[in-house]
Amino acid sequence: MINFRYHVVSLIAVFLALGIGVIMGSAVIDRAIVDRLEDQQRGLELQIAEVEETNDALREENRALQEAADRLTEEGSQRLLVGALTEVPVLVIATRGVSTASFDALLSMVSTTGADRQGTIWLTDRFVLDDDEEVRDLRIALEAPQALSVDNLRRLALTELSVHLRALAAGPGAAGDQTTTTTPANGSADEDGDDAETPSVFAALRSAGFLDFDAPDGAASDDLVLAERTRVVLVSGAGGEVPVDLVALPLAGLLVEERAGVPAFGVLAAEDRSRTEEPLVEFVVTLRTDRQLADRLSTVDNIGDFAGRLAAVLALVDLDDGRLGHYGTGPSAQRLLPAPPESGG
Repeated sequence: MINFRYHVVSLIAVFLALGIGVIMGSAVIDRAIVDRLEDQQRGLELQIAEVEETNDALREENRALQEAADRLTEEGSQRLLVGALTEVPVLVIATRGVSTASFDALLSMVSTTGADRQGTIWLTDRFVLDDDEEVRDLRIALEAPQALSVDNLRRLALTELSVHLRALAAGPGAAGDQTTTTTPANGSADEDGDDAETPSVFAALRSAGFLDFDAPDGAASDDLVLAERTRVVLVSGAGGEVPVDLVALPLAGLLVEERAGVPAFGVLAAEDRSRTEEPLVEFVVTLRTDRQLADRLSTVDNIGDFAGRLAAVLALVDLDDGRLGHYGTGPSAQRLLPAPPESGG
């Protein structure tokens, strides 16, 4: 006769058997999972090793290409451009913030041509006029009336600067030359009997921090002196401390606009559009699409590479003959490089 104790022992035996079965089964399953994961890990390690090997090869290829590009820049510049602008005066104007490797490489290439560098004028972030001190300092520098708005004050500064630069390049006696001698307000001369000299707008803006100036190498002083028929390279765009629509764009227009008695500059507007920053307003593209300006200056949008810098130098060469164009890889570019001049006859 089966009693209660027998049932209890039977139930315990059944549960023990189930527990042992579960443990043994899970051990077998876990081992299979572990084996499969280990196989997957070994496969991934092999794939990673192959990717690293490929990356090493690509890095070596990229290094070789960069070395070749550097040699092309140096040797190509020497072969193609030496003497291209011999003794041709070139003034660079740029907004602070664009002093990058591409900008420096462009200056180096211009120097390779034998150009007569007139120095570099930097337009500083004070032109933003976003505080009262900047506005006050600019009013004082220009001797402008208090009623003039901030935008008109900035426009006045750029207008007077452009007139002064064009007058300097036009030679003595040109209209708009603002370096004059005047009698002091009290009507007396200085101790030597000479009239006091009124600072030029360039000197006034520079003294107030709105302009900086890098004089050309070997210059006797850091004063701005421009030779006749100076050509201007105006560089702005991404990275500039002043938005292009506040300074660079209006200045470009002022440098090439028709003005009685003062010849316009030959202007090349340039930028490196490969920079990662996205400006609110494009520099070169805006000039190209402006119907009034597009036919008065040349542009290059890709000075970040050798082709763009080569285009910039060739465009500078063409300015003296009145050949203008828009070069690079950006919107509205006509060609990568300027076309060779047409042979006469």
